[in-house]
Amino acid sequence: MKNASITLKAIVMVLCMASCSSNKQQGDITEANYLHEDSVLWSTFEKDTEKLVALWDSMPSKSDSILEVYNAFLEEGNRKNVALALKYASTPSGFRRLFMTRNLIAKDTLKAVFNSLSEDLQKSEVGLNIKAHLETEQLSEGDTLFLFPCKDKEGVPFDWEVLKGKQVLLLYGGLGCMGSQGRENLKQLYNRTSRNDLEIVIFWPSNTLNDLNSVINHYAADDYLFISDFKQDASPMKIKYGCQATPTCFLTDKNHVIVVKSEGLDMNRIETHIE
Repeated sequence: MKNASITLKAIVMVLCMASCSSNKQQGDITEANYLHEDSVLWSTFEKDTEKLVALWDSMPSKSDSILEVYNAFLEEGNRKNVALALKYASTPSGFRRLFMTRNLIAKDTLKAVFNSLSEDLQKSEVGLNIKAHLETEQLSEGDTLFLFPCKDKEGVPFDWEVLKGKQVLLLYGGLGCMGSQGRENLKQLYNRTSRNDLEIVIFWPSNTLNDLNSVINHYAADDYLFISDFKQDASPMKIKYGCQATPTCFLTDKNHVIVVKSEGLDMNRIETHIE
């Protein structure tokens, strides 16, 4: 056990040294340099994660400590991701990443960077979506569901009235990301609750109706209510709901007040708030 503890500490020290050294990279503000630094960041994170997975398998008694280390490195990875997006915001890929990391950036900081960029970038599709994000108050727990035009799997405008008087579990994508266990947990929740009391609605960021139905067929998930507006980054799910990670989940009470908002399917919190 002593050797196992030393191994864990050694891995953490190596990872920390690699993390610190990557901060020293400097370069001109170019698309090529952004792509290079971004590649280094995530390839390093992937290698570090592989080491932690190996430790997880070889030292199950240290799983809590290893998970804590992983979460710390994920947080550091996100911090560096944001830093690169801010640094390279004037490049095409950096600007795109700026939108993707918008929820991790204080709005005054994001606004200052946005206003410093060229008019062409500000008026681009990504720029307009960042502007919309800045001008919109995103939903959080305690807010009421925001209803917006979208279509169901048949291509028919979705009638939000079918949810009246019911709790709603609204998911932004994520059937793949939640894994087989998450999909099984969702299925079990569906099976042990009544559609008179709870509806599970999955908004899928599809390009077309065919894409939406392909997802439903792939996951054999026809029981749930699937919707989409096919607007991608300009969708209210991105702008008003503030979604980026999949799944992002919203559980409401029967008055459609959001009682749980989570990145990932947090079944413990969801189960606690099922009426």
